[in-house]
Amino acid sequence: MKYVIIGSGAAGVNAAEIIKKNDSKGEVVIFGDERFFPYNRYQLTDFLCDSIQQEELFYISPEFFKNIGVEFRKGQYVKAINPEKKSIRLFHNEVVYYDRLLIATGGRPWLGPVLLPYKKHIRRYYSLKDICVLKKKLPHIRKCIVFGEGLSSLDLLCGLNKSGKEVTYIVKGVKPEWPLVDPELCEELCQLQKKEGIKIITEDRITTIEKEGKHFRVLTLKQRELTADIVFAWDNYKPKISCIKGTGIEKKTGILVNEHLETSVEGIYAAGDCVEIYHPGLKNYWINYGWPNAIEQGEIAGLNMTGQEKTYQVHETIEFNLMGKSLKARWWK
Repeated sequence: MKYVIIGSGAAGVNAAEIIKKNDSKGEVVIFGDERFFPYNRYQLTDFLCDSIQQEELFYISPEFFKNIGVEFRKGQYVKAINPEKKSIRLFHNEVVYYDRLLIATGGRPWLGPVLLPYKKHIRRYYSLKDICVLKKKLPHIRKCIVFGEGLSSLDLLCGLNKSGKEVTYIVKGVKPEWPLVDPELCEELCQLQKKEGIKIITEDRITTIEKEGKHFRVLTLKQRELTADIVFAWDNYKPKISCIKGTGIEKKTGILVNEHLETSVEGIYAAGDCVEIYHPGLKNYWINYGWPNAIEQGEIAGLNMTGQEKTYQVHETIEFNLMGKSLKARWWK
């Protein structure tokens, strides 16, 4: 039995380990599009602020894959999937065949139609490569603009502030909002940001970004004109699932799976931030983002790929740490 896993994040790596424990003779191959071994994405801001060293990000060593008998191919982007032939095609047109396939490609920040034309002026803040580039630029940066919602914005704001930068945060709503279980904590975090010197602009959004020398001129919907050395912006966070185009795999925002994490195509499973699953309480589909969830889904998908029938229970909250506090968030809010 040959198992192919697309994605080298928490879901993919955990699934590979589970598969080998339950089918020691099975062949397992992981394809990761980044040129790094698996790392803790939630610690990237700590690395940016020099709280930890780069080597501390990596939780998997090269020897790990060799020891458990898994082939890990980093820097390998999967371009397409062919369910009829049970194969995947890599970016350089190499074709790899499988018996069972797991899609664990995660998600990423996305730009909408207003921001997309200014993509080249917008600094990404998502991957280790993004952070490595930013660390080199950081000593020459004084003024930063951030436009984007979700818990990623909290992480970025704290990192820039801790690095001594002048930060302006633009939000579309009447106040910054994060999907936290404790509503009073949102207000507490907002006041803390203001106390730390972060300027918050509400009920507005970026409409234009122009390069002027080494700086950027940013115009907003309400005709504000701002200048910055660097601009971070995103409209939302979406599953990264371009590889399923033309496969017949059903999707909404993410890949639709059942309670066993099976997709609509036999032999193909999905796990992690790329997955959308029915929430019986909400009576709707939702994406259960987050590291702990990805690990759990990877385990269940791995078990089911080896012939078991484990059921995934949808969680309403996720725990994370910020500024030394343990917080809970509801992703569906």
